[in-house]
Amino acid sequence: MKKIIQSLVIIILLAIVSLIIIVFNPMNLRVKLIGGIINSYLSQNITENSSVVDVNVEKTNVSNDKNPLLNAEQEKTLENLGVNVDLLPTEITPAMQECFLDKLGKERTDELIKGATPGAMDIIQGRECLVK
Repeated sequence: MKKIIQSLVIIILLAIVSLIIIVFNPMNLRVKLIGGIINSYLSQNITENSSVVDVNVEKTNVSNDKNPLLNAEQEKTLENLGVNVDLLPTEITPAMQECFLDKLGKERTDELIKGATPGAMDIIQGRECLVK
């Protein structure tokens, strides 16, 4: 009986700590945890694809230091969300493009291609598309 009570207390404490992290975001832990999860997912699942789609990206805003498909503002936003930009694909395949259209919609996909900054929901919804 004592072990059951101890187990329940531990579960309740973990739930309280998780709730505090989600609601109050102390020391930016929520962003770090989500970023770590996304980075580990991407580093395990990104593969090289041979077929490439030409994406119309403005060459004046392209930052060549980390990812040629992202402008400086997009890179900064993704890094602030905890995403390692170096692990993102540098080429968009037809399968990726179609997946983004399905997940984010044509309007939002076009906005991102034109240089709009991605939000956390864009990352969560589109993360599956980065491994196709």
